[in-house]
Amino acid sequence: MGKVLLMGGGGGVVGSGILAELAGRYPIRSYHRSPTPLEQGRVEFVPGDVLETSRFPSLVEGVDAIVNVVWYRQPGPDRLFARTSTALQALVEAAVRAGVHRFVQISLPPATPRLEAKTPYLHRKREFERVLLRSGLEVTLLQPSAIFAPKDRLVYVMLDLMRRYGRFPIFGEGGYHLTPVWNRDVGWLVGEALEGRLSGTVLVGGPERFTYLELLALLQRHVPRPVRFVKVSPGLGRFAVRFFNAVGWHVLYTYEHDWLVSDLLGFPAPPHPGREFLTLERFLSAPPGATG
Repeated sequence: MGKVLLMGGGGGVVGSGILAELAGRYPIRSYHRSPTPLEQGRVEFVPGDVLETSRFPSLVEGVDAIVNVVWYRQPGPDRLFARTSTALQALVEAAVRAGVHRFVQISLPPATPRLEAKTPYLHRKREFERVLLRSGLEVTLLQPSAIFAPKDRLVYVMLDLMRRYGRFPIFGEGGYHLTPVWNRDVGWLVGEALEGRLSGTVLVGGPERFTYLELLALLQRHVPRPVRFVKVSPGLGRFAVRFFNAVGWHVLYTYEHDWLVSDLLGFPAPPHPGREFLTLERFLSAPPGATG
């Protein structure tokens, strides 16, 4: 495999894990708005935005594979996601014309039919991926469960709230599942896809399958104060999340709440011969920076 185009922030939760795993193995062209310390001196950084589609022909020149991380977490109007989907489709067209061979897409795990149909965050990304799968490129769709990493939006946010307030909500009975996966392990799977050892649509879970209650119990052991868990109904929890979003507090969005309680995020880890996936316990117990 020759040059790899990384579309997306190398300093983000997913992008940084991919960059850390691939930077020593491939020449990388990284395209996003601002360089990160992790990229400096390690990659060819090209500043820009995914909506600048006129730049795509030069961007994919000399590239053998594309890894796309670009998408938005925050809810927004359909036009925001529609424009991004259209721009990524233009990227695929440019890639095909340039003779790019592979495309690794950081996708989203399955959601309920209602979320899939009603949430632009989901259905516009699926729209793009249908075009990608018909493109003739060698495509791998990686669909990770919850991702943990330094300063992530899952584990570190939950720990911070527990430390600050000594309370944390449980939506319903807390029996729904998660299989958190380290961002560096996701990056390793991207490398496997680039080498042709992983293809098609791949559900990406970590080595441990937790119920939400079990995950909270694990996190509680790493908080230096007692934590009280407050049980609320899923309906009330959803109302509370919507209220907090309305006043500018965006730790959790309503679609994420609905996804969590749907119990669709507890799938197993994909095959990873020769590599031991990092457990969340080891990640939490390691000194800062020890896990990259």
